[in-house]
Amino acid sequence: MASHRGDDVDTPSAINALRLIFMGIGVGALILGYIGFGQLLRGSTTYGHRPLDLLYYDLQLFVLGADPLQEGLPVPLLVQIARFAAPAVTIYAFAATFRLLVAIELRRLQARRARGHVIVCGETMVAQTLVRRLRAAGRPVVEVRSDAIPPTVRPAVGLTVIGDARDPEVLAAAGVRRASMLYACTGDSAANSAIALAAGLRRAESAGALSVHANIRDPDLCLTLQARYLGLPHPAGLRLDFFNIDDLAARRLLADLPLEPVASEAGTRPPQVLIAGASGFGQAVIVEACRRWRVDQPGGPRLPVTVVDLEASPVIEQLSRRYPFLRAVCELAAHDGELLPVLAGGQLRDAPDVALVCYDDEELALKTAMIAERFWQGSRLIVVRLDQLAAFHGGRYPTGEDQFFGDSAGKLRVFGVIDAGADPELIGKDLIDRLARVIHDRYRIARHREPAPANNHRSLVDWDELPADLQRSNREQARDIGRKLRRIGCVLVPRVGDDGPGVLGTAELDQLARMEHERWRDEYEALGWQYGEQHDAARKLHPGLRDWSALPPPLRRRNHDAMVELPAILADAGFQIVRL
Repeated sequence: MASHRGDDVDTPSAINALRLIFMGIGVGALILGYIGFGQLLRGSTTYGHRPLDLLYYDLQLFVLGADPLQEGLPVPLLVQIARFAAPAVTIYAFAATFRLLVAIELRRLQARRARGHVIVCGETMVAQTLVRRLRAAGRPVVEVRSDAIPPTVRPAVGLTVIGDARDPEVLAAAGVRRASMLYACTGDSAANSAIALAAGLRRAESAGALSVHANIRDPDLCLTLQARYLGLPHPAGLRLDFFNIDDLAARRLLADLPLEPVASEAGTRPPQVLIAGASGFGQAVIVEACRRWRVDQPGGPRLPVTVVDLEASPVIEQLSRRYPFLRAVCELAAHDGELLPVLAGGQLRDAPDVALVCYDDEELALKTAMIAERFWQGSRLIVVRLDQLAAFHGGRYPTGEDQFFGDSAGKLRVFGVIDAGADPELIGKDLIDRLARVIHDRYRIARHREPAPANNHRSLVDWDELPADLQRSNREQARDIGRKLRRIGCVLVPRVGDDGPGVLGTAELDQLARMEHERWRDEYEALGWQYGEQHDAARKLHPGLRDWSALPPPLRRRNHDAMVELPAILADAGFQIVRL
């Protein structure tokens, strides 16, 4: 059974003050009544006057009566004060309880009838960061928490539902049928998956669109769930995504901290990157750094990346199998050990250009970063993962005037994984969006390899600068991958090795190419495009808007080439194709 709590019925300062006043009155009534009854019953043979007797008569004042007062005896002043003060406290308690019950029922009705709101499930730092940002953006938020005791500090807006979000009744109480978005952010990945599925089933009973985002802490499990969902038919009105905070934070870090060539006597060279700690976040940083370098420096030299961790070698081997582009884009070097012992042993004394300290243990991370900064006087930047300190800064980096690190503040910077990753905008860029980016990135790379690439073409810009119609087209192509693979009897799984020779045969590639052309034609015709001998974007004319049988060979080849690239596109995202 779900219970509800409205944040505006929590104790604001005025109500807190009133409660303190009546608590004081109640304590005073107890003390005065006890002393007064002691005076009244001293030497009495009718009523006992032992301490427990006096306390019993004293407590009776709170229910509008006490046995000794029924005898008509002269009442001492202290008892007179207590006999009026105690019932006043009782009346206030009843009034406050009645007000709370009415407010709860009103909030219950309000939550069930809310429309277009956001539901956040969980009590974790991720959940609370999302709630804070959503409310700061003016979004109506309903929290679903399993703890019955509210935090000591809560904003004075919004609604809270107490219960297990996996329970359909709890989700119904949070108004899931009319919500626009739901975030499952408990500390249990399995529970978050169950919440996402429960929300989807509950939403299927009503009309309208719902986006559900489930936080999965284990990156392998996250990839597995993403692959499974991509291969299933997507129910109308439901957008389901599984996200990993480490992966999102790594993307934000590398977006804010671009890896640029470094000037040298011989011209320019790639920056030397060192990553200490192959945690989940550290692994995500490795992959994202290589991915960014490949896109930003197509055809350029490989990026040197040194990984320092007790399990650095097996981690690099595992990541290279999952993301085959890593070794082609980066020079990966492993040092099996923690950074400080490696430095003490005389290794890695040459300062890297950028060092990223990614240990989950924040005490170890801070100690490592501050000592390493003294070793590497020539380092350009050292970024250390410190979620707790980043939360106090209200951002990912302290400014150059930050006094915490003294004279190294300009070089040694703090990065908060939760602060960076728990961003509604970043979470909203789901798996379909990420695959669309990979499709676009590979297209750009292929075009840059041509003898005379048309660099001024509007499709050869960075994803964020890509026109909206082309972004949409890439997303639709990505969204259709699962359907195509199902038609040829294949599914996606997290990548564990090579696809093997001929994972897609010639007949299958031809079938996929035909399906992609039909999908593309339906998409463009729905947008008002028509067939024309020459491509004319202003008049919405395109020579490819005809049946596959009538399509010229060059246009057929374009669709065929896109399907040949499909295994590599999926490999870039950590997936591989397997036959059922």
